Amino acid sequence: MAQDLDLSPATALSFSLSALLGRMQTEQPGAPLAISSTQKAEAERALAAIEAALQPAPQALALRWISALGTLTATKPGEADGDAKARAYAAMLEYPGSAFSRASLDAAARKFRWFPSYAEVCEHLEAEVAAAKAQRHQLRRAIALPGEGSRPVGKWSAMTDEQKAEFEATMEKFRSRFASDASRGPEDGAGTPEAR
Repeated sequence: MAQDLDLSPATALSFSLSALLGRMQTEQPGAPLAISSTQKAEAERALAAIEAALQPAPQALALRWISALGTLTATKPGEADGDAKARAYAAMLEYPGSAFSRASLDAAARKFRWFPSYAEVCEHLEAEVAAAKAQRHQLRRAIALPGEGSRPVGKWSAMTDEQKAEFEATMEKFRSRFASDASRGPEDGAGTPEAR
C-alpha cells in the first residue's frame, strides 16, 4: 500500500504557530489577531507541504486499493464484473496517496460488509483526508492575517487621534471627489476614466 503520510493537524508546526491557530479558533469574531513574519513564513512552508501531500495519487494506486477492498468485502450475487467496477472507481477517485494507505484499507474493510458504492468509498476517503484539509484551511486563514505591527483594523474608539485624523482626511478626499463628479453629470463624462 501507499506510504502513510502524516497529515495530522499537528504536523511539524512550532508552538508559536500552533498557538496562533488555536487562538484563531477560539477568539471572538473580529478580535484583533496578527501574524509575525516568522509565523507567516512557517505557515507558508507548511501550506506548501500540505498542498503537495494533497495532490491526487496515481490512478494505479487507487486501482490497487479498490481491488484489494473488493477482495476483502463480499459482492452481491449477480453483480457486474468486479474488475470493470474497480477500474471505473479508480479512474474517478482523486484523493492523495495517504488516503490509500493500509490503515485506510483496513478501516474500509471493517466498515463495509458488502462492496461499497462509489459514494460510500468517497465518503470514507474524504474522512481520511479531513484533518489535512482542515489544517490547510487554517493555514490559509493565518497567512491572510495582518502582520504584526500593521495598523489595527478595529473600532473607532480604539483608534488613536492620529489614525482618526488620517481616516477623516481620506474620507474628505473621497467626498469631494464624489461631489465634483456628481455635479458634472453623466453628459460631461463624469466618473469615466477619460474624465480623470
